[in-house]
Amino acid sequence: MSLAARALGALAPHAFPIGLAAATFVLASGYATGDPDTYWHLASGQWMLDHRELLRTDIFSSTVPGKPYALGEWLGEIALTLVFNAGGWTALVAFRALLAAVASFFLGRVSRAMGAPVVAALVVVVWTIALAKTRWTDRPAIFGLVLFVVVLDLLFHARAGSRRALFALPPLVLLWANLHGSYPLGIGLVLAFSLEAVLVRRADAPRFLAALVACIVLSFLDPDTLGIGGAASHAFTPPRFISEEAPPDVLTPAGLIFAAYVLASLGLALVVGGILLEALLVIPLLWLGLSAQRQLGFFVFAATPFLAAAVAQILFRRRRAFRPWPPAAAGALAVVLSVVAIASVVAVPSIPDETGYPTGALAAVRSGSGTLLNEYDWGGYLIYRAPERKVFVDGRLFLYLPRVLADWDNAVQLRPDWREILRRYDIAEILLRPSRPLVVALREEGWRVRAEGANFVLLARP
Repeated sequence: MSLAARALGALAPHAFPIGLAAATFVLASGYATGDPDTYWHLASGQWMLDHRELLRTDIFSSTVPGKPYALGEWLGEIALTLVFNAGGWTALVAFRALLAAVASFFLGRVSRAMGAPVVAALVVVVWTIALAKTRWTDRPAIFGLVLFVVVLDLLFHARAGSRRALFALPPLVLLWANLHGSYPLGIGLVLAFSLEAVLVRRADAPRFLAALVACIVLSFLDPDTLGIGGAASHAFTPPRFISEEAPPDVLTPAGLIFAAYVLASLGLALVVGGILLEALLVIPLLWLGLSAQRQLGFFVFAATPFLAAAVAQILFRRRRAFRPWPPAAAGALAVVLSVVAIASVVAVPSIPDETGYPTGALAAVRSGSGTLLNEYDWGGYLIYRAPERKVFVDGRLFLYLPRVLADWDNAVQLRPDWREILRRYDIAEILLRPSRPLVVALREEGWRVRAEGANFVLLARP
């Protein structure tokens, strides 16, 4: 056997996750940055790099200036800003694609954690990646998605007897706590596996419980995150008028995949049964996914290995054999896909997609004065593109809860107290979508049009 054939054969056991990672990189590197939160994260990260200190109070808004700033994403913001400063929008997209590829690599491993063969795992995991694609954004939240899958993979390996996997968990949770505020989900994963160890595999319980305690303790070694209590509070009472905080919508691709996974989990559990670990993982994450669209991926990730195992069991019952690829062929496919992924770097978009933003209003916004009431989704964009003007609201959700966001919603929807809200905040200009009820009312009251386009209108008080 030639050296090349032996090398490809050695690669074969990892060919499936490598192939998934390569395909994911190509997918994730093909579209430009467009997330509104990306802009304020970059502005925050740049401020911290310029001042060499953490940004602890709000400096971007007219409504909550000086209010304590959520630091749960400080390291994620700095990391993204360093990448952006090194290579602009191209580097940011490539970095997002790399993180998505890492997540898919570990997702490929997780999909086989319950013993499913590659064919059964592939049937399930391609849909998992399809949903994950809707969550590949250029903001610190992507670190949470990646670390969720990595921690889940380590826990399955620890369950299979790996002590090194358990040792790796606490430092990962510490890193997660500083990268993004979703780190309580990592602690929740360790808790689920620890409970199963206590109730079923009692010999493993001390090791898992020790890892759980270490994860909890280390999660406090960060400047100031939401904490488990804050995260739970937000999960119970999200602001529903923000699209990603709304319940799942089955008319969207992500909502449809989520619903399919829920139905498949229930149906396959009735047909082939389930185990305690599956219930400990998917039931809390199902509730979380039902609470807000932004949480759908975590349930789907956790359900993937159990669905893959159930699919395999059903197919084997029908005597359909899974014939594995020859090792050299599997390794060769992984190499080809990796080469394609590397080559796709040349096509990475070099400019952001700003078609949904009020680009035509920027000059007028910069030259205006007074308090500006802006569209929620445009706040981060204005922070970055028009720093001369303070924003009314933006994607830094927790800063504006509950009063400012409620006032913003009541005003733009023209609810009974809208006039009082405009007076209270001394609104001089508004920058909203033309279809907003407030825009219609203010046009009728003679507010002056300073700039207008297909998707925006900037009105000034007469």
